[in-house]
Amino acid sequence: MFDGFPKEMLEFMLKIRFNNNKEFMSSHRDEYEIKMRNPHYQLIEALTPLMLQIDQGMEVRPNKVLSRIFRDTRFSKNKSPYRSHHWLAFRHTGEPRESAVVFWFEITLERLSWGLGFWGQNKPAMEIFRKRLLSHPDDWETLIRTLNNTGLAVEGESYKRLNSPAQLKPSLTSYYKLKNIYLVRRDAHYNDAFTPKLFENIAKDFRVLAPFYQMMRGYHEITLQ
Repeated sequence: MFDGFPKEMLEFMLKIRFNNNKEFMSSHRDEYEIKMRNPHYQLIEALTPLMLQIDQGMEVRPNKVLSRIFRDTRFSKNKSPYRSHHWLAFRHTGEPRESAVVFWFEITLERLSWGLGFWGQNKPAMEIFRKRLLSHPDDWETLIRTLNNTGLAVEGESYKRLNSPAQLKPSLTSYYKLKNIYLVRRDAHYNDAFTPKLFENIAKDFRVLAPFYQMMRGYHEITLQ
C-alpha cells in the first residue's frame, strides 16, 4: 500500500536546495532515507504489479527505477553535487536509458507530473513511427482517441523544417513532425501527492498508456534487430 508522500519530504527537499553540500548530506543520511528515498521506494513497490502486467521484462528493482540523488556535474555549469528531488523511470530491463521507452513520475517542490515517452531522442524509432503514420494512420488515430477526456496530453519538440508528405492526413501533421513523443499528465492536483489518490491516479493513467508503450516498444525493438 502507498498512502501518499509524507509532507516532511518537501521540507527535506527544501533543505537540500539550501544546503547542497556533502557535509549536510553526510550528517543527514538517515533523514534522507526515511523522508525522501523510502517513500519513493514504497511508490515503486506499489506500482510493481501493474508494471509487470504491462511488460513482464520491466525493470522494477527500486534502486534501478529511482533516480540517483547524486548529480553528474562533469559537463554542467551547476556544480551542486545533489538533486533536490527524485524521479521514477520504469523501463525494460537491460536497455540503455538514453533510448528506452519509459514510464516516469516526478515530484519537485514546484510541480507534479507523470507519463510515458522515449527518454531521449530515439531517432531510429521515431523514423519508424513516421513510416507507420503513412502506412497505417488509423492505428495512431485509434490510440489517440483513447486519450479523449483523460487529461493526458501528447507533447514533444518538433522539427521546424521537416515537410509532411502530401498523402499524410492533415490531422496527423503535427505528430509526423515530432522529434520525440511524450504522453503527459501535468494537471494533477499537488495536494493529492500526500494521499492514496496519487497511486490510484498514476495507476489509472499508466493503464491507459499501456497500448502506447507496446507500440513504442515495438518500434524500438525493430531498431535493435
